[in-house]
Amino acid sequence: MPLINRSSMSIYWRIFTPDDRTRAFGIAPAYEGTIAAGCQAGIGYSASRFQLEIRDRPPLSVIPPSRILVPAGPPGIVGELYRSSDMLEYLGGSELRLTTHEVVDVPGFLPSTHGFRFANSFPANTAHVSVRVGSVDMAIGDAANGLCGGMVYAVRDHFHAGMPIPAHKAGPVSGVLYEYLVGRLYDSFDGLGWTEYLRLMSPGCSAGERARTAYFTALPSIESDIRNGAPSPIGLVQVNTDDPFKVGNNHQVLVYGFERNGRRVRLRIYDPNHPGRDDITLDFDTSVTPPVFSYNVPPGGDGRIYSFFCHRYQQRQPPPADQIPPWIDFPFPNPLAEGANDIIVANGWLGLLRIERVFGNRFNGTIYGQRMEGEWNPATRAIRFTRFLGPGYEQLYTGVLELDPETRNLTGRLSGSFQEIHGDVIGQASYDWRAAPRLLVDGNGWQTELRLHRLDGDGSVAGEMYGDAVDGRWDHAAQRLHLTRRSADANYAQEWTGRRTDGLTFAGDFQEIVRGVRQPRQYRWMAFDRR
Repeated sequence: MPLINRSSMSIYWRIFTPDDRTRAFGIAPAYEGTIAAGCQAGIGYSASRFQLEIRDRPPLSVIPPSRILVPAGPPGIVGELYRSSDMLEYLGGSELRLTTHEVVDVPGFLPSTHGFRFANSFPANTAHVSVRVGSVDMAIGDAANGLCGGMVYAVRDHFHAGMPIPAHKAGPVSGVLYEYLVGRLYDSFDGLGWTEYLRLMSPGCSAGERARTAYFTALPSIESDIRNGAPSPIGLVQVNTDDPFKVGNNHQVLVYGFERNGRRVRLRIYDPNHPGRDDITLDFDTSVTPPVFSYNVPPGGDGRIYSFFCHRYQQRQPPPADQIPPWIDFPFPNPLAEGANDIIVANGWLGLLRIERVFGNRFNGTIYGQRMEGEWNPATRAIRFTRFLGPGYEQLYTGVLELDPETRNLTGRLSGSFQEIHGDVIGQASYDWRAAPRLLVDGNGWQTELRLHRLDGDGSVAGEMYGDAVDGRWDHAAQRLHLTRRSADANYAQEWTGRRTDGLTFAGDFQEIVRGVRQPRQYRWMAFDRR
């Protein structure tokens, strides 16, 4: 590294290894010297990374006493680290100007190619996730809070194994792929992971310690991984609390490139919360304490990043592709088409919204078995219909046809609120409702659609799933759904039971029945109205 003396006086320099605790005589005579005003010298050593100290004369000069101009850091504390590829200019006083511009990426890696296609988002009440610390199980929350660590580890697993990432466009909720992601989440918390989150998120952790962890422990490890062609998993500390149950409010991402420009650093990030994006970066200046981290997508937790650290990744072979059920694209059906049987939940009551006739923008049919008619506006996607319950008693439903916020395409879902009308008086109370022409089902990882053709007042249910007929019963009091799937093989059936957990989301287990005998093994299933 060239060190240029831009000042008007001679300077004495020496360099130290980062773990040198004496700061007494430098490393060796070859790593110290004098530079006259306006001159320069090449400094550095084989380990590449070092600390620099500049004095106004050699330290053994006692008349007048030697004065430190640029300190290397107090004993036992790592100061500013430099590399042989940097250029330093001493400008006088205590001012140094560092010039470094280096860009290094993992060859061939891009989030849009190697990251998961789905976001780190799962329906509420997807199997609960926890980690064990000593003899205590600490809950991260259900998978609706995310499986970011598992996704990050799995992406690196697939990249190292040379295996394409599964093509799923929505996160699995059961089966081989889901269990693999949960297992890798557990792995990411082994060893350093859990304790580092607790240490760095604690208000008792100083800004200096958070900076040192990020700048002088994590950053060299990240750079080493990337120079060796490996994406580097890191934990982003996003909360400032001693509450261990909020560890799930932190986040894990995968660094696949870095750029240095002087003390400014930019990390290129695969963030499982934002699939397909190659433009996510984390920027910071290693001379700034307290550290200031600029993330170009909204961070979770407290809305800021306090520090980051490296996870101790160990490679694991992903499950074979033939063990993972294939992804199936189900087109979004039109919920206002003639003959549509939309599953609706209004004020907690499950039923069917049937569309019998469509006249331009107007339609009629039944809801909960009672007459209904209404209209919708294609320009605003607003929907309005009236349920006729009896003389002088109606319900007015208003809402919208929902759009996907990213693709701006219709999702096939309807949602809104309704009010009761007695006589000509509209009640003040308002109740939520939502409807969809089908539910998406994930049964042990195998996906399909559940369409209901009948849901009677007594709870009797009939429909189709996996191309087979299903029938059963809905128990409103217990919020439980029981379905029997009947296949073409008279000796084989499946019994599905579950409960409504939220809106139009259901979760439970199913068992196989072979020749009339219920098999002991249970498989998890979920049904929901969104991808």
